[in-house]
Amino acid sequence: MKNSKTTLFLIISLMAFALVFNCGEKKTDETTEPETKTEDTTKVASGPDASKGKEAYETNCSSCHGETGKGDGPAGAALNPKPRNFTADAAEWKNGKTQEGIEKTIKEGLTGTPMVSYAHLGDETIANIAAYILELGK
Repeated sequence: MKNSKTTLFLIISLMAFALVFNCGEKKTDETTEPETKTEDTTKVASGPDASKGKEAYETNCSSCHGETGKGDGPAGAALNPKPRNFTADAAEWKNGKTQEGIEKTIKEGLTGTPMVSYAHLGDETIANIAAYILELGK
């Protein structure tokens, strides 16, 4: 009984740690936001930028989904269900393995899973992350 309480405490602690250190953007992102908005406005016309998405992914997603997108991040180990493996078959993706489907998942999260909404990142950043995720899945 004591061992199971200790295990439960460790799992909850890991999840809390992951949420605290993975929520929000880095402070450096906040200080450069006005410049990013100007740049992002021009990027909207030409489409999402996967290279910018990589940086945002590393900041906001990799702790659960892993550096290579296989769902093997350190915080993901304690989650149930496990984080999405971005290299998995498209049929396994709730909203589809498309730019639009990935953006929807990031914006809205997935009910009944640890995947919460990241709508606070804004449309441009979300589009860039989705483009990067599609690159990971190739």
